[in-house]
This record gives sequence, structure tokens and C-alpha cells, in this order.
Amino acid sequence: MPNDERTKRIKALKDATEEYRDSREEIADRLEHGEIPNPEDREFYENLLDRAPVNNIRKLRKLRGWSQGELAERVSGTTSQISRLENGNLQLTMKWLETISNALNCKPYQLISNVQETVKIPIIGWVSAGAFTNSETVAIEEMSYHDTIECAGVDPNSCFALRINGDSMNLIAPEGSTIIVDVSRKDPVDKKFYVVANNGGEATFKQFKSDPPRLEPCSTNPQHETLFPQGEILIVGRVIRVIHDL
Repeated sequence: MPNDERTKRIKALKDATEEYRDSREEIADRLEHGEIPNPEDREFYENLLDRAPVNNIRKLRKLRGWSQGELAERVSGTTSQISRLENGNLQLTMKWLETISNALNCKPYQLISNVQETVKIPIIGWVSAGAFTNSETVAIEEMSYHDTIECAGVDPNSCFALRINGDSMNLIAPEGSTIIVDVSRKDPVDKKFYVVANNGGEATFKQFKSDPPRLEPCSTNPQHETLFPQGEILIVGRVIRVIHDL
């Protein structure tokens, strides 16, 4: 690419970046000062700012229920400075990192890294990674009395955890590992992983294949065979995460 063309492209990218930052700052200022009264519009612009954050100051500030002005008071700064920091128009120096992290009671790296809040998910029993078997389960109202596991990026209102018993899925989830099941995702999707139950109350963990409908093992053990369920099958939920020690 010729140097003059490269220079033009770099300038265009820089201009677009500056325009994007200016737009973010304008939106943030209007939200902060209540200049977007329509609730649906406010939600739209809040989501727009949250989707592509320059850093995590805005996210951590909102988690604490603070306005930009409240954070500014705690760091002996101004609302304008906080707005510019959140939108990338003011350099987040080491001094700012230390000052703001102290105010927000977090580590400095949490202001700039992709850190997700963790939630506690109840471990309600175990599930077979083999043939359909009776799995230990507990009632929803009893979940608060059971062990929990901390996870990030999952909804605690629709997820629970199960221990794995068996080796038919050991390429995905070794025996003794923990799976996170999302009960809000029951629609069968080809090649996704599910905990399913039959009408006898027996459950298993397998990969779903759609043509023909079947439950596939993912194992180093050749003795495990594909299951072609007979009768009604209940999808308990999709397995969205596997947690195990190395």
C-alpha cells in the first residue's frame, strides 16, 4: 500500500475514533443530566454505552449506585473529568487508577481488564454421564442449603450446578467435574450439550444431534454408545459451562 494511502487511512481511522469518543461523551453527559427523559431511550443509550466500554469505571460506578458527581467528590475531581475518563477522552494514568480504585474499593486492574462479577450457583446433586440413571436431585426451595460454586457471566435465577458421574462425556467433562445447567434454554440445538430426563425420572448428560434425533457420548471409552431415546424426553436445560481442576 502506498505511503500516502496508508496515511489517509490512518487519519480517517483517527477521526472516526475521535468522533466515536465525542459521541459517547455527549450521550453520557445527557444521561447524567437527565436530558433523555424517555425511559426506552434512556435504556437504549445505557445499553449502547455498556456494550463497548473503554474501561470499567462506568460499570463499577453504576454497580455501587453512584452518579458521576458522587464519584468525582470521592476522588476530589470533577464530573467532567469522570465523564472524560469513562469515555476515553482523558488518559487513565496510574494516579487515576489508584485514586479511583481506592474510591470504588477494587483493584486497579479491575478498572481496565475484562472482569465479570461472580455469582453463587447451587450444586444440587449429580448427573450420569452414561446411560439414563436416577440422579440425586433436590427441590428448588432446598437449594439455599446446599453447596455453591462461584461463576461469572451466568444468571443465578436460571442456573444450577451438577457433579459428573461417569466417563461417557470425559472429552468435555471428566468424571468429578462440575457442569452449569441453564434451565431457561430448553430448545434442542444441534451439537449443543444438555441434561435430559426420561419419563421415569432418570437423567443423563449428552450432546444432542438432530438428524436423526439422538444423544451422543463424547468419550475416550469406546464402550459408550449413542442413545436413541424411546418415548418422551424432557430437556432439563442446556449445559453452558464445565468446571474442573487440571
